[in-house]
Amino acid sequence: MTSFFDKRSVPMRILTAACNLILVNFCFLISCVPLLTIGAATCSLYKVTIKIAAGENPSVFREFFGCFKENFIRSTVFWIVYCILAAFFAFEIYMVREVLPQNYQWSMFPAIFFLFAIFSSASYAFPLIAWFDETVKQTIKNSLLLALTNLPTTILFAVVTAGICFAWHYEQVITFSILIFMGIGIVALLFSFFLKRIFEKHGAVITPEEEIIG
Repeated sequence: MTSFFDKRSVPMRILTAACNLILVNFCFLISCVPLLTIGAATCSLYKVTIKIAAGENPSVFREFFGCFKENFIRSTVFWIVYCILAAFFAFEIYMVREVLPQNYQWSMFPAIFFLFAIFSSASYAFPLIAWFDETVKQTIKNSLLLALTNLPTTILFAVVTAGICFAWHYEQVITFSILIFMGIGIVALLFSFFLKRIFEKHGAVITPEEEIIG
């Protein structure tokens, strides 16, 4: 039994990670109450989950709200811009579907492409903001570059996100219950395993003992 309670044992590491996911899930949800702060909350979420993916036992509240405060303005600007662009192209798709004749439905595909590009950039931009001190221009450039050079991972992110949206559409109560408990943290952790590998492939050092160097 002594080995079970050893903090380095597999069961204790799993329990610790689960507790951290519940905590960071809670922090994320309360930070999203004003919808304007979703960008900063997402940035902070990845600050914690990438550390968990690296095998670290982070101080969730300190790491989350420290990152939230430090990157609030930058991540909020990105969030607003992404929302405006996504709303524009989503409205274009709606207009094509509802207004134009059937033989013009093909014209929605450019808008779908740009929506995917926006999602792809956002998938990498917020983790980049959390871990790297870059300019806005560098973040945009690197997020698009990472999305393109890691296209299978980007598609996986899109498929998982679409699956969550699909589940929400058909089973709102069950999906909401899972997400509000620790589901968001689990999804972010899943993405973080890929993001950690990608960041390390580009020279970053993410270990339990030391933070990223980049």
